[in-house]
Amino acid sequence: MFVQDFMIVNRPADEVVAELEDGARLGRAVKGAGEALSQMRLKVGPRNWPSLLAKTVEVVPGPVRRHDDVTLLAFSWRATGPGSLFPTLDADLEVSPLGEGRSEVALRGRYEPPGGAPGKVADRLVLHRLADATVRAFLSQLVLQLEQGASAPRARTRA
Repeated sequence: MFVQDFMIVNRPADEVVAELEDGARLGRAVKGAGEALSQMRLKVGPRNWPSLLAKTVEVVPGPVRRHDDVTLLAFSWRATGPGSLFPTLDADLEVSPLGEGRSEVALRGRYEPPGGAPGKVADRLVLHRLADATVRAFLSQLVLQLEQGASAPRARTRA
């Protein structure tokens, strides 16, 4: 199954990419993140839905690819714990400039519903909406963190 969403960030694309490549913003996007991106755990789930529908996932970064002025940051997340009814998400965060001081951050991902044929039926009936809401909540929190980072003091480097 395919999930996608996008949001506008009031920051230049090069700043957004730098923070996402660092992993710090992705790590703070959802409460419960670990310190290192390679070991990061996030609590994901739809906003304003019962916490029963949220799940802790382990995030694994993938390669960063650039195509002209678009940057793709690959990652996957997998539910923690033994056996899971939650699918693994393989996704890209795509950052594109929209003009001076603005960027689009899109999440495009793929997952296979667990449980074989019955899982696919349940996904078509209900669970895909849960996946869409989870992606939207994650992306909303990430954009909020990126925009708050714009007002944080920047470290200066000496030339």
